[in-house]
Amino acid sequence: MKSLSSKEGFLHRFVGFSESFPDQIAIKYLDAEEQTVTYRQLRNMAQGCNGVLKALDVVPGDNVALVLPNSVAFIAYYLAIIGRGAVPVILNHKLTPFEMSNVIGLAGPTLVVTTAALAVQHSELFHPDSGIRHTLVLEVGDEPAAALPAHATAVAQVPHEAEPLMLPEDNPVVSVQFTYRGLGKPLAVAHRYLDLTQSSDGLHEQFHLQGVGSVHLVTLPLYAIFGLSVMMVFPLSIGATLLMTNTLLNRDLAEVLSEHQVSFACLVPDVIRYFNTRLAKRKGALLPMHPKLMVYSGGSHLPADEAEKLGKLLGCNAVLQGYGLTESMPVIVQSSIGQVHRGAMGRAISGVDLRVVDAEGRDVARGRIGELLIRGSMVIDGYLDADDANARFWRDGWFHTGDLVWQNEDGHVFFYCQRLRISKIKAQMVDLTEIESIALKHPGVTRAKAYIVPDNKEVNVLHLCVEGSADLTQNAIATLLSRYLSGFKLPRTIEIIALKEVAHAS
Repeated sequence: MKSLSSKEGFLHRFVGFSESFPDQIAIKYLDAEEQTVTYRQLRNMAQGCNGVLKALDVVPGDNVALVLPNSVAFIAYYLAIIGRGAVPVILNHKLTPFEMSNVIGLAGPTLVVTTAALAVQHSELFHPDSGIRHTLVLEVGDEPAAALPAHATAVAQVPHEAEPLMLPEDNPVVSVQFTYRGLGKPLAVAHRYLDLTQSSDGLHEQFHLQGVGSVHLVTLPLYAIFGLSVMMVFPLSIGATLLMTNTLLNRDLAEVLSEHQVSFACLVPDVIRYFNTRLAKRKGALLPMHPKLMVYSGGSHLPADEAEKLGKLLGCNAVLQGYGLTESMPVIVQSSIGQVHRGAMGRAISGVDLRVVDAEGRDVARGRIGELLIRGSMVIDGYLDADDANARFWRDGWFHTGDLVWQNEDGHVFFYCQRLRISKIKAQMVDLTEIESIALKHPGVTRAKAYIVPDNKEVNVLHLCVEGSADLTQNAIATLLSRYLSGFKLPRTIEIIALKEVAHAS
């Protein structure tokens, strides 16, 4: 893995801001009666969390799983794990026990940091028999008290003292996350300290100047690399304020942006469509926004008309596209300073090279469609313990994304479609092979085919066709799928028919 020439990454910068701007607000949490946390307080909280980790015998190099919703506690423990020299394994807290067992088995954490409800839900997995020495239970939000499993420990029961954060040296792993590539199984991705910092720096080159006093709206899940890097690492490394909420859909977006003078916000396409519908019904004059408010879209492709519509309804510039992968962190973004190209995802940030190639690996001419290949210091060298996948997707130093795109004469990249058997539903990765493999667990199913069809609003909709015995029912298949898979992976329609070999868009 290539590294930066500078040895000071985002934790160095965060600690620096906690000393030079100690009273600057680091986090404003709207869901807890507008709880505010200064940079000094956040550093003190992280040092307290580090003391807890020390008391539980966490040592440098240990894998520590974070299974938490977006919260102040998530951020404090993430900083503490890095400041302990351990490795954060960041997991989607909404996974089913089946899905969780797959990623826990790959990650091999010695400690899990989670909530009481999740400790109970996954009690058979978060257990010493799985190699997990401790399950640390935090008080997060308004979660009701629950009887903890015998092997779980409430944080209040751990005697500890605050422990200073150890600043990373060189370029250690500071995040392990998971993705899918159409192989029917999760793949582990490790991100490194200076590379994650460089990715954030490259993004900043495309933005209006952000820093102390700027306010960033945080709504994307921090367990995903896009949320982690753009919504947490980036603002904390420049002294900005994170305006956090998990209840944005219950709020008036215009009021939130105006009241708190948000300067940067990133939303997923489905949320943008939702607020376009709501804001179109809003009465009265436009509310005053930050004069340089930038709204970005990430997670999946956003049609240009939806991007322009939100800008008009808010009284700001059109929403700008961004593009990234778990394997690469945000890679290309639409410049907010230069000329805007309608519908473009953007150009490569500093430190990233890209190519658009045909099926034989030859570069195509501008305006022609081909597969996007990328390389750079923030692009990982390969998946952990997955030689077959690495041989398939990394060749001659280039990562093959599976995305078909085209470039205009100015080098701006436009999305065409996804070539692999993966897609995004509600900005969450869906592996079609995984869904089919679960359907085939039913004894009456002999074949299964999952596919994506965009609806009339260009929103991806998941469908499943199965072939099986005469007594097979849609309810039986739906019940089976819901037992194993998260809600966003469940198909909208299930057809029980004799399958034909028909190519479907995915």
